[in-house]
Amino acid sequence: MVLVSDRTLDDDLERLEEVFVVIDGLPAPFPVEELVLLTDTSAHLHLEFVDSQNEASELIDCEVFTTIAPGKQEPEPAGLEQWTGYTAHDTRYGKIGVIANIEDYKGNVVMQVIDGDRETLISLYPEMIARIDRHAKNLFITAPDGYL
Repeated sequence: MVLVSDRTLDDDLERLEEVFVVIDGLPAPFPVEELVLLTDTSAHLHLEFVDSQNEASELIDCEVFTTIAPGKQEPEPAGLEQWTGYTAHDTRYGKIGVIANIEDYKGNVVMQVIDGDRETLISLYPEMIARIDRHAKNLFITAPDGYL
């Protein structure tokens, strides 16, 4: 299958060992068998457990998150900085605030969320992301108990 990105893809992606594909609002890990860059915004991607065209067609238009394999390079924020300006919501507690900044502190992705005069720093990892509404600029997370 072909992965198409709205960001420039990097040669480091060819070293990926797994990607997270968002299925029904939840990121699911898939081991990468092969990834070959085709252009600066597309790549041929072959995933383990996706063995037929029918299985691959079920992943059309799914969002894909990436991290660099441990020990090879520090994990990257996987394009999370594009969510600056989005409104962050928790699936249980509602609106958290507007994402003012996202930083990668040696593999720990932290988003700074502002709501009025209140600032919240949230460590973000792919498993927390419930869904993303790009049209309305909303990021929905499910934070662990006691996290917020």
